[in-house]
Amino acid sequence: MDSSENIITYALFFVGILITLLIPLPIKEEYRLAIITMVFLTFLAIILSGFDKKLEDKDNQINGLNKRFKTIEELNEIRLNIKELQRKVFKNER
Repeated sequence: MDSSENIITYALFFVGILITLLIPLPIKEEYRLAIITMVFLTFLAIILSGFDKKLEDKDNQINGLNKRFKTIEELNEIRLNIKELQRKVFKNER
């Protein structure tokens, strides 16, 4: 939540600076809007690529945890099988 608020703040700040710097330039309104739009879309692409990287990192962490969980489940299953075998073996010895 905090990072999304920071991104919105940075985006608004960046667009505000862009508009402030481009208003005094003697260029046509269409070009001015095109420049603002291109810069804003570039900024947005950079921010979204950062989010994509964070999501990939989280996905890798989740995959690692899933592997560990499966390993723990397999070990528990082996432990239960060993206990069952011990019960059968020691029951026959008595």
